[in-house]
Parts: sequence; C-alpha cells; structure tokens
Amino acid sequence: MNFSRIGLGTVEIGLPYGIGATTLPSNQEAEHILKSAVEMGVTYIDTARGYGVAEERIGKSGIGMQDNVIVGTKCGQFLQQEPDLHGKELEMRIREDIDTSRKKLQQESLQLVQFHNEREDYTDFSEIIEIIQKLKDEQKVQHVGVSTRGEEAALAAIETGFFETIQIAYSILDQRMAARVLPGAQEKGIAVLNRSVLLKGALSPGRVHLHANLTPLKEAADKAEKIATTLGISLPELAIRFAASNPAISTVLIGTIKPEHLESAIRAAEREPLPQEVIAQCEKLGFTDPLQVDPAKWPK
Repeated sequence: MNFSRIGLGTVEIGLPYGIGATTLPSNQEAEHILKSAVEMGVTYIDTARGYGVAEERIGKSGIGMQDNVIVGTKCGQFLQQEPDLHGKELEMRIREDIDTSRKKLQQESLQLVQFHNEREDYTDFSEIIEIIQKLKDEQKVQHVGVSTRGEEAALAAIETGFFETIQIAYSILDQRMAARVLPGAQEKGIAVLNRSVLLKGALSPGRVHLHANLTPLKEAADKAEKIATTLGISLPELAIRFAASNPAISTVLIGTIKPEHLESAIRAAEREPLPQEVIAQCEKLGFTDPLQVDPAKWPK
C-alpha cells in the first residue's frame, strides 16, 4: 500500500470533533477538503464506521475510485460498549459494519479495514482474525489493520503477525508507544498510521480551551511552543515534524476541514527531520498519565 507521508483523518467531516467544536461541516466543505487533499498528493484517507457521516461523504466525493487513493475504514468499535459479544453474534455484527462501509464508501471490496479496538484490555485478537480472514477470502476486504489504545493491546496486535497496519496515538505530549510499540512494528514491517499528532488541538492555539484539569498538559504544550519559536516555526509544524522524523511511522494523520492547514502539514512533513537535539528536547515533554494524554479520558 502506498501511504503518503501525510494522511487525511476524516472524523471532523463526520462528527463535531476537536476542542470547542459543536457543529458539523457542510457537504460542500467536506467535499472540498477531500478533493483538495487528493489534489495535494495525499494518497491515504482514514475514516471509520463510527465517524458519523464521514464514510457516506467520502463515497459521494468519488475520491475512492482513483487508482492512487487508499481509503482505510474501521469496524468493531461496538465492542467497547458490548465486550461480551462472541461467536456468531460477533461475526454478524462485524459483517454488518463491513457491508455498511462497502455501501457508504461505494466500494465492492474495501481497500483497508482496521479493527477499531477502543479497549486497552482487549489483547486476544483470535476471533477478530478468524472473522476478518473470512471476509478477505470473500474478497470484501483487501488489506487488514488494527487501531489500538494502550501499549499492551498494540503489542498483542503486533505479535499476531496478521495485521498489515497499526494505528496508534503518538505526539510530543504522548510518547507512550515510543519504547516498544514503534520499534516492534518497524521490526515486523507493519505500517504505522500515526493519529493524534496534535492531540485533539492541545498542540495548537486551541489549547487555550483545555479544561483546568489539563493544566499540566497545557503547560507542556507551552514549553513545546517555546521550542518551536526558537526554530522559527509554528507549534503544529514542530508537532508534525517530530512525528515525521520517526522512521517507524508510515503516515501522519491530520484531521482538518481547512485545506490550508493540510497544505501546511504537507510542507512540514516534506522538510528534513528535526535535529537530534530538538527531538531530545521534545522527548522530555511526554506524559505517561492517560488522564492527560488520552482525549477519551478528558473531563467533559
């Protein structure tokens, strides 16, 4: 699979998402960012069954019909709320996700399907592998990946040898995957799709809206901005280049509806890797506390 250095994350075209976001972009805005991304050379579009109307909008845009574009979606997010599903019932629900995605994306065979594992304690992938292998055999799915939360689930997924891609959260503020997961994936030739590079806006001017309980996170982001200022670049550029400088990462996902933000991200990723001394400074800012770096655990 040909992953561009920057990929487009599409949760923002399907759901109100991000710090302070309350509205959904219009159909016109969604189509514009999708087509602009492809025109800029983005070859990977990341979405999910759980991203509201994102799949439908991607399908209607027609970009998935282009030979050089990979649309990756996700299935099985329902297991977060229904952990006791097994056997035929689990297979039925996975199949429902896949068939719905095929319809919404207007693809007979899905290019990349990632198991949307939201549970940090979900480390036995045997049933999921068996089900998705059937779907591959039926040619409803071409390639298979996994999206994980937490180190143990990620390491367990890597150990299966089944998944071709793994999607993890990694940023200046969240480096929990750096020690074992990134090297492990690289060693096995698994493509790493890096989400949350701006940590839902914490590494952008939007951090002023962070909850008071996240003051340590904001203060660390302020320190990162000082590093960026010293280099004469913006904080988002520093964050993108920090991730793109890691050789284990195949693509850095940027979630936006603004073409100019995507264009800036592409320019940042095309620049040379950050100097090692700058990377070392950034590495000192990482948190291990999930209450700070996991947006799912942030105060509402």
